Amino acid sequence: MKTTLTAVLLTILTFSVFGNDGVYLNRGSIIYSTTETRISLDKESLSFTIRDRIAQVDIQFEFNNPENKERKLLIGFQAPTTTGDVSDEMSNENQISNFRILKDGLILPFKLKAAECADCELKDPKEFHFSQRKTGVFVYLFEVTFKPGINKINHSYSFPASKNVAYDQIYNYILTTGAKWANGSIKDLTIYIDMGTNKYFFVDDIFSQKTNWSIIGSGKVTNKKFYNFDPDSCTMVRMLSGKLQIDINDFKPTRNIEFGIINENSFINRTTDLAKILKGEVLEPDQLNQDTIYSKNELKILRNTVYAQYGYAFKSKVLNEYFSQFEWYMPDPNLTMEQIVLTEKEQVLIDKIAKKEKE
Repeated sequence: MKTTLTAVLLTILTFSVFGNDGVYLNRGSIIYSTTETRISLDKESLSFTIRDRIAQVDIQFEFNNPENKERKLLIGFQAPTTTGDVSDEMSNENQISNFRILKDGLILPFKLKAAECADCELKDPKEFHFSQRKTGVFVYLFEVTFKPGINKINHSYSFPASKNVAYDQIYNYILTTGAKWANGSIKDLTIYIDMGTNKYFFVDDIFSQKTNWSIIGSGKVTNKKFYNFDPDSCTMVRMLSGKLQIDINDFKPTRNIEFGIINENSFINRTTDLAKILKGEVLEPDQLNQDTIYSKNELKILRNTVYAQYGYAFKSKVLNEYFSQFEWYMPDPNLTMEQIVLTEKEQVLIDKIAKKEKE
């Protein structure tokens, strides 16, 4: 019986559910999971652009076909069903949008399928009724003809941020698909993360010590670490503008990447500053309690925390010493108070603090 080898490029997480990946083998009308052993993934350039809680993902793959003949493969892209505190209707809605695969400048056709698990039989999505208790996966199927030598494939899609009680925004990407190709590794991996201006975000460090983290634009990779319920620590990154770049060679992915924002409105948070908060050394401006009695100095610090997050360089020695203890504080001597444009939530907080200062 003639077989068609299949492989998965990548998957994502939507609404706090990890995606899963698989490689397929088509036998008749049933598609099974398998692994590619000849074509290797030589390069993966992965770019995330986050705006208004929507992730735009753009990827360029370079695959190497070492044979002297073309090989046609059936590729499967998996997107997990939505879980958490959502309706059954949402669980049956695919959260991915603008899905496209391009090869040689042409958009490839695809078929949307569904399955009860990553390795289960693929069927028409209408045959399933997913829910919080009965999860599944949507799968995009498309064929790619790999010519001898290097084959470039461009891929793009978008999806909304996940969230939970601990994190305001979570974004995920399945890197373990690299292990599904020949040699079980990604020869050259580059990841770009653009979260927007004036952001403080975490990246799960699933890489080795040979990985190069760098900033394109204005910002810094801080020394702040915390553990995200797994063996690997997360690194906090402070960006004024631009993007983070991560480079690694001969990467054998065993875990998937996760990044996001702990608290959109406050860079001070319990995940990274719990020890200091418990000692009363730092104040959380987003936790302002109208019934709590604050000192004049505390109110001053709370109010100026908002401006410190924009990089305002204070003339006050007390304020400078206080905010200098935080990795995220990057004072800009050229920034004036008039240049800072507050968000609606920040202005509401400032007004609440100002009211308390007058009392």
